[in-house]
Amino acid sequence: MAKDALIIFSRLPVGRETKTRLSPILSKEQRSELHLAMWRDLFPEAQKLNGTADVFLYWTGSGDITDYRQIVPESFILREQRGENLGVKMSNAMREILASGYGKAILIGSDIPSLRAVNLQRAFRLLDDVPVVLGPSADGGYWLIGMSEFVPEAFSVKSWGHSDVLTATTQTLNSLGIRYKFADTLQDMDTPEDVRDFMLKRPDYHSEVYKFLSLNVPVNRK
Repeated sequence: MAKDALIIFSRLPVGRETKTRLSPILSKEQRSELHLAMWRDLFPEAQKLNGTADVFLYWTGSGDITDYRQIVPESFILREQRGENLGVKMSNAMREILASGYGKAILIGSDIPSLRAVNLQRAFRLLDDVPVVLGPSADGGYWLIGMSEFVPEAFSVKSWGHSDVLTATTQTLNSLGIRYKFADTLQDMDTPEDVRDFMLKRPDYHSEVYKFLSLNVPVNRK
């Protein structure tokens, strides 16, 4: 067992359930393909942590995770998300991993197309100095939360998916006197505007996400 753990939270790539806010520009079949493209970009980056961090894929959604073993690396440890909302699910996963003997754990989503292994490595290093690390996202939330000790109050945000999630979390940590640091700021992909921004500002011609979007979502570059 490695001393660190990376927790990936993800839905299964079932189009009717994933990336529903992109329905104005993508069909359910296209959303499924986009989700798979995100996996194809993310999983190799996660595998670069081999030897220093074990990788857990916590999944949710209808279907069977074993149907996707052709894309999910054999080294990934598969677990189903448990809880009535996102905060409880993340809290359960973080508590479970830290209680099992890992010194540091980082939890991320699967919809950050610009994510690279170096972003995760920097976040793990920050946990040498503080008990909590947060990776801000452009929409006011966070794409990463890491802990070297379990702080359940960090997951007590009343409403997830809104622009004040990061602020609410840091306010809670401040009120408890818990030190934290910020990891790199990255952009997740939830809305058509996110897609446009990614295509215009951060084109990655070698990524599966970019290849898919360039074929399916026309973007005016003028």
